[in-house]
Amino acid sequence: MPTVIPFPTVGTAPPAPDTCHITEMIREELSQLSSSEYMVECILERMKPFIATLDFDLGLDIEVTPENEEAMMQLIPSIQAMQSRFDDIISEIISERILHEIHLFHMQRHSKP
Repeated sequence: MPTVIPFPTVGTAPPAPDTCHITEMIREELSQLSSSEYMVECILERMKPFIATLDFDLGLDIEVTPENEEAMMQLIPSIQAMQSRFDDIISEIISERILHEIHLFHMQRHSKP
């Protein structure tokens, strides 16, 4: 029997690996908020596409030449500040999503007969 390989469709993120840094960070946060391992696993499973969208590299490829070396050195503090702001924004987005998922988890549990 042939093997069927599912291909992602446009607009869907690939599944995040279970052991990526973001997954572990979210797992730790959830574990601090609840002792229910079932809730932690349910929420992590629902968040896999979200986590996959966050798992990217913002690499900055710049060729430093003797002519632009001084200008590049002057940019370093601005780039570091931008990275810090970006990290803060992503952390806030993750926190909001975690709180939303916890709320959704409890609503679904209470609505079951």
